[in-house]
Amino acid sequence: MSCLHQPKEIGINNQDSWKTLMRAITRSQGDFSLILARCNSTQLRESLLQQFHDQCPVKVRVLVLDRSVKTLYTTILEEVGHEQPTALMVSSLESVNALDQLLIATNLVREEFRNFACPLVLWVTDEVLQKLIRLVPDFESWATSVEFSLAVAEAQYSAALQSVA
Repeated sequence: MSCLHQPKEIGINNQDSWKTLMRAITRSQGDFSLILARCNSTQLRESLLQQFHDQCPVKVRVLVLDRSVKTLYTTILEEVGHEQPTALMVSSLESVNALDQLLIATNLVREEFRNFACPLVLWVTDEVLQKLIRLVPDFESWATSVEFSLAVAEAQYSAALQSVA
């Protein structure tokens, strides 16, 4: 099955973003690249992560950050060890308690990230992206950005579900 296949579950509006992200991951095999996957919906992000796992021939490793994480580089290094994954996706940046400090620490060791010989996908919300731009412009400037969004009707439905829960 092709990694560039657009699953219907994530919606037609995200087809180009899906293909762009998969192409970036596929083409960056063996080399470091930074990709920012912008998505404000946790449900959509979880659906996308599941689709990558189910349908992409490139094995994508997912790291969900704990709220107490202090540094991104060290956390990734501890997760992967000496094993180089073919691709690594990091999610839950928006839930990190000390996000500003984590981002500033990331910028201080940004050159070290080149030691990862794989594409690094950071799942970010609009708020996290703004902090990246403001606090770590050097690191952010390395990135390719891809945006995933819910259609208006999907967003309203999602918001209604969350208010009921």
